[in-house]
Amino acid sequence: MNKNRKILLIFAVIVTAVLVPIIIFNVRAPVIIVTEQSLTRLYGEDRIRRESLYSSFRLFRPVKTVIVANDAGDDIVPHAVSDVSLQPYCVLFPLRFARSAAIYQEQNPETRIIILKGNYPGEMDLSYGRQVDFFVYRTDLEADFFKAGFVAAALAAEAALVAETEGNNGGIAVFMENRQFSHFGTLARDAFIRGVNRQFEINNMYGNHPVISFYTSFHEYTGAEVLSCVVVAGSGYEYFERKDGVPVIFYSWLDTSLAPSNVVAVIDDSPWAQVIQAVTLVSAGDRDGKISSKFTILNNRNINLRKIIKID
Repeated sequence: MNKNRKILLIFAVIVTAVLVPIIIFNVRAPVIIVTEQSLTRLYGEDRIRRESLYSSFRLFRPVKTVIVANDAGDDIVPHAVSDVSLQPYCVLFPLRFARSAAIYQEQNPETRIIILKGNYPGEMDLSYGRQVDFFVYRTDLEADFFKAGFVAAALAAEAALVAETEGNNGGIAVFMENRQFSHFGTLARDAFIRGVNRQFEINNMYGNHPVISFYTSFHEYTGAEVLSCVVVAGSGYEYFERKDGVPVIFYSWLDTSLAPSNVVAVIDDSPWAQVIQAVTLVSAGDRDGKISSKFTILNNRNINLRKIIKID
């Protein structure tokens, strides 16, 4: 009988150890991400579920997505959020929903409101006639372009190895949106070059550094130079029509399973990619800050990226 009691006690302890965290997790106030239907189709519903599940485990609280119609009125969005949770821990609104966020905060002053500004240059009035107390975070373009340069340099070295052209790695073309380039061009350019230099430095890579050209439109690109890598970051989408096999680093929310075959890396600054960093900043009380994007290497591409040993 004593043996059976010990077994039951051990079983009870195991069950308690399993159930208690699950119960605590489910009773914790959730994090809510607001988005519209068109973006869920672009990002992929399965991908949203995977990212939300991962973020939920990391934050140890449920992460839920509220999907509203593209033409939903400003007053509709707060009701949609309240239908999911009456007392969320925080709510993430993309910048385009700033009016809805102001209305929601007026109705729920105790809830933390996060505005994700993405790559939007300059400052905006987020009050819309209301007293607001937002947490406002911008995408860290400097960190993103450093990572892009780091990977682009590895691709350039790989192209040189394949072509057996030591000392001629091929050029790198970087396409940015004109609005971003006018505000962040120098910052992005310098960060990208630092990333290239860092890759060469830590891997003792041979040959000359590749020539790096920055464009704000595909029409500026002559197509004369030999390329080892292309970065599509807001413009230059026409390059995909060339189908020349040059590997592309793609800044996009597009479902990675639908990316063109020559895309080898995707840089994603969607709310699902930034939610962990955003909630961490909120918990620390930081009212504003920068959040780096999620950088995904597509392993199914026929590219040897062994030189990408660390992206920092």
